[in-house]
Amino acid sequence: MNRELAKELKAAGFPIRVYRVGHRFFPHEKSSGWSDSSREHGVTLTNYALQDRLQDIKDGYYCPSLSDLIEACGDGLARLFIEKDIWTAESKNAEKHAVAHSAEEAVAALWFALRK
Repeated sequence: MNRELAKELKAAGFPIRVYRVGHRFFPHEKSSGWSDSSREHGVTLTNYALQDRLQDIKDGYYCPSLSDLIEACGDGLARLFIEKDIWTAESKNAEKHAVAHSAEEAVAALWFALRK
């Protein structure tokens, strides 16, 4: 997941229940103590970051896992599949669907579509 998608999810109110070790996040543009590389490529969360930098994580852009994204879609996600290198996430009636280069991006795009 890239910074822009994580930022869009946060702006849209994507539900984050628990911040977890191993997930990625992108520091907010105005947070101090983060390198330009961290801001551009993201940071993988560690126990230290969760204990000592939680406010930075909350202020930044958290990258939910695929299971978090699927859970947020609820009954709206009927299937997720890949053909060649393109992932497709479909709703039950296939009216709404999303395609992307990763499963996370496809399900995130479907989450946005289901909210409309």
